[in-house]
Amino acid sequence: MPRATVNGVDTSYEVVGDGASVVLYIHGGFGGGSTTFVSRERAVGKIFPRDKVTTVMYDRRSAGQSEYVLTPYQLPDLAADARALLGELGVERSVVIGDSMGGMVALEYALIYPQYVTALGLVETGADLMAETPWGTHMREIVEQAATLGDQAFFKSQKNELRNPATMSSDMGPETPEAQESLAQGHQAYLDALPDVSDADLFTYTMGMIRNFGAFVGYDYGPRLSELRMPVYVIHGTVDVTVPFEYGQALHRGIPHSELDAIEGARHMLLDYPEAAAALRDWVLRTVAQGTAAG
Repeated sequence: MPRATVNGVDTSYEVVGDGASVVLYIHGGFGGGSTTFVSRERAVGKIFPRDKVTTVMYDRRSAGQSEYVLTPYQLPDLAADARALLGELGVERSVVIGDSMGGMVALEYALIYPQYVTALGLVETGADLMAETPWGTHMREIVEQAATLGDQAFFKSQKNELRNPATMSSDMGPETPEAQESLAQGHQAYLDALPDVSDADLFTYTMGMIRNFGAFVGYDYGPRLSELRMPVYVIHGTVDVTVPFEYGQALHRGIPHSELDAIEGARHMLLDYPEAAAALRDWVLRTVAQGTAAG
């Protein structure tokens, strides 16, 4: 994947397609070693017709193949990274799609840089995931514990668990045997790679992930949703237990002009569902066609 230094961060990115309309995709998760030494192809890279849409995907700081930043940062920094990358690529305006935790980055981006956003897509996300979800509460506690102990002491206290991670959750993605086998293979690849990761690298991956946890703490976009003026599309699985469907419904209520697509029976990792991918593709193509007609 190509690399660029944006906002002072060495950033890995990928550009798919050569269409006149640009989609910026902001991935979810919190990075860490499982995203860095085990790669997983992003479903969004196959969704849009390449002759009509240019899709820009990138690894957020402290995730994937991008630089791990161990100094604290906040959501505005993550949004600035995305804006700087598009600037580096010569892109002024784009459709912005944020997936899961990336949805909060996309909300920050749309509020800071509305002049650069033609439309906003919010995929399986919410306005304040760190406060409203049980796992968000747990991650806030981890951030506080690391701050209290200091990075090295915290890492030492967690190293045995990090070297022997828990069994993978099976409540994400389509429930087909093929999809679940793919997830299991990815988890096994992570377990197989872990013994060869040095303590120094594991420290970097772990603390980078915790910096990502910390970046989201304290942000609640609920009171600001009405400020969004661009077209907004919310898509969510109805049986998502990671980011429950009601969070998507709350986004839709808070953005009166938004559209809401409920994907029946879908769990987290929504874009792995063909019907969700098709719905997102149709919205993007409809949105860019309207923009072309208006322009």
